[in-house]
Amino acid sequence: MATRKRTSKGSTDPVILPKSLIKGIRTATPASGKDADSSISNNLTSAFNKSVTDVRSLSEKEALRLLARAYGDMSTAVWATVSLANSPLKTLVYDSQHQISVDGIALLEEVLARMNYLSDYSQGFDDRQSLDGVKETLLRDVLLSGACGGELVLDDLRLPQQFKPVSTKTLKFKTGKKRVGTTYKIVPTQKVGSEEVPLDFPTFFYAALDQDPESAYAFSPLEPALNSTPQYSELLEDVRRVVRRSGHSRLSIKLLTEQIMKAAPPEVKGDPTKMQEWMTAIRDDLKGELENLNPEMALVFFDTMEATYLNSEIGGKSEYGPLIETFDGVQSTALKAPPSVLGKRMGGSQNVSSTESLLFIKTAARIQPPVATILSRAFTLAIRLYGFDGYVKVSFGAIDLRPEHELEAFKQMRQARVLELLSLGFLNDDEAAVQLGTGLRAPGAPKLSGTFFYQGNKSTEPPSPNGDPVRRALTGNAPRSSGGKDNVQR
Repeated sequence: MATRKRTSKGSTDPVILPKSLIKGIRTATPASGKDADSSISNNLTSAFNKSVTDVRSLSEKEALRLLARAYGDMSTAVWATVSLANSPLKTLVYDSQHQISVDGIALLEEVLARMNYLSDYSQGFDDRQSLDGVKETLLRDVLLSGACGGELVLDDLRLPQQFKPVSTKTLKFKTGKKRVGTTYKIVPTQKVGSEEVPLDFPTFFYAALDQDPESAYAFSPLEPALNSTPQYSELLEDVRRVVRRSGHSRLSIKLLTEQIMKAAPPEVKGDPTKMQEWMTAIRDDLKGELENLNPEMALVFFDTMEATYLNSEIGGKSEYGPLIETFDGVQSTALKAPPSVLGKRMGGSQNVSSTESLLFIKTAARIQPPVATILSRAFTLAIRLYGFDGYVKVSFGAIDLRPEHELEAFKQMRQARVLELLSLGFLNDDEAAVQLGTGLRAPGAPKLSGTFFYQGNKSTEPPSPNGDPVRRALTGNAPRSSGGKDNVQR
């Protein structure tokens, strides 16, 4: 169904709604293909006491997910990147004339509240994922798969009920039945139970990160770690074996052959075979006693043996530090995470760590656009199903490592700039409210745009943020003194 609405400039914007909508979930869930009241098995691959080199037998996406759960460097990189990218969502609603719509914002808040908080309690347990959980799942899927997808699930009234993330690992692509120009469009499919279901319907959304134009499939930015991680793991396992074999001091027992032969019974001394068995029995008995010896137990023996310690030589002849540092650099590069984030920063200045943190913020922000894209399209369809003629733009808040209370100086400067633009008429009241983050203006509030109400900041010393690009220096506000004299201004 398509209608046209004339704007104030005389142009027409097409308003297109889906021709048909299907209620319920169309994509696969853990319960797909199962009967009622049947158990759902845990299909997560066990990684307990398992060598990382075993991931070579898995596919790329399965290996990345296993390493993200069980391997230290990979898990830390994924956790830190997703945590840093998980900044608050910002939503703006525009009408058909591309202006911020107060009515649209109110409608979107109502839709999101219905999807996130309100439930049909007559249905029992609510298995819907919260919107915050959806955002975290999508961010992690972008990092591990290079793409994210989801379905806007509709209720019996064909109205939005929830947004359900879909694992892109399960998606396959094929050509559809409709031509786009001279070729058929690409349609994602998914196996639901034993049936392959085309996801060519308007309530399914998909977006990729750094999409290769020569391929329909996305790839993870962490794929280079699939080569370096097993190599690094093999090195650490070799070091562990060396430490266990020669890295610790050992108790050494020297058996005095002459004294043992003198202590042998008379019937043994004349028979070489019995003498060998006698000496072997003495050695085995002593070995069994010493292997069960606790540190607090005393060692008592006759003069037929001598006890000494074999000291470790690992620090003198076998130095693995430079080799491990080299592999640490390779791992850091493959995981797109600086050494300070992975816990590998053993030296260097504070400026180096600060620069690495800034670059890591830029890297974490790279996985946000695909998530913002599919949420924008899903929320746009959601409000259009309620009859609103407009669209939604979703974005992420800026990533900042500083505590919230340390950003007051920045907020004050931003507020001054926004108020000045509002006073000059370059922003309307609703745009200023959005940029200031104060929420919608109260009904009946006076219009301020273009009234020249703001005369600027009269303070002689405006707030000045610290020059550090990532965080402020940790300096106290106590008065300084020099030479025993008080330098406080009076």
